[in-house]
Amino acid sequence: MIGPILFWFAVVVLVYQYVGYPLTLAALAALRGRQRPASFASDAELPKVTLIISAYNEAEVLENKLRNALALDYPKDRLEIIVASDGSTDATNDIARSFAAEGVVLHEYPVNRGKNHCLNDTMPRAAGDIIVFTDANGMYRPDAVKTLVQGFADPRVGSICGELIYKNFNDNPIAEGYNRYWELDQMQKRLESALGCLLGANGSIFAVRKELCRPVPNDVCNDMVQPIWVAAAGHLCLYEPRALSYEAGSRNLPDELKRRSRIIGRGIRGIQAVWPDIVRNRAWLVGWELLSRKGLRYATPLWFLLLLVGSGLASGVGYQ
Repeated sequence: MIGPILFWFAVVVLVYQYVGYPLTLAALAALRGRQRPASFASDAELPKVTLIISAYNEAEVLENKLRNALALDYPKDRLEIIVASDGSTDATNDIARSFAAEGVVLHEYPVNRGKNHCLNDTMPRAAGDIIVFTDANGMYRPDAVKTLVQGFADPRVGSICGELIYKNFNDNPIAEGYNRYWELDQMQKRLESALGCLLGANGSIFAVRKELCRPVPNDVCNDMVQPIWVAAAGHLCLYEPRALSYEAGSRNLPDELKRRSRIIGRGIRGIQAVWPDIVRNRAWLVGWELLSRKGLRYATPLWFLLLLVGSGLASGVGYQ
């Protein structure tokens, strides 16, 4: 009897996490109504923004990134560009300094301590009311920042995530495979955003009110825990798919496996980091989303193992 129980339990969990959860989100969004934040009436009302570029030995891409940032369609007197260099040993710092005359600020940390430690020291020094986090290889569409921050016209909004597009997925089977997964993830982000409760963000393009930013442990993903902390505190967290950042996908399977393993490991520790806030603030919608989209998904190998064990223990041709 134990075999069929294990088998069907695993089936139910897998179907729920990939089908049942999105359908439940859609039903809740239809019942509660979609969040439609205000936007700024004119460019004169746009907030002061700090764009923080995380960099560790990014000499290969940093010059293009800085030229991309300086070309953004955003008022120059309200856009601060910071390169947070985490102990870089290549030409990263020299490249950043070469743009000083154009207003780029270099925060040079002599020892490589990890991205989050670097960001923790940089965030308090930012001049902007809104901090936009980005990676050195993420290239923005010119209107990306202006589009991204529009939702902050609503004082209830604490965090907004933009859209990441892998630009080489058509000729790279590894990136193409991840892009299929990414499409599912984007669909779920839209549904969560309709509830005002986007679960996490992506490190290439997301923004948080500076006053809501908190120091992040070095063993978790900043783009996961910062928005969840914001949502658990009762602020709206939204998804803005019109704010676009472009990155190249992983070139080969070992690179992608290493990247995904790192993200999942930090994601599991991220659940531990945010759960106390969820419980303390009784943010049960956030907690349900976290367990459904992160907790169950991270355990997917376990569900497949239960399928294998359950079918092996069960009798009947169908199970075999």
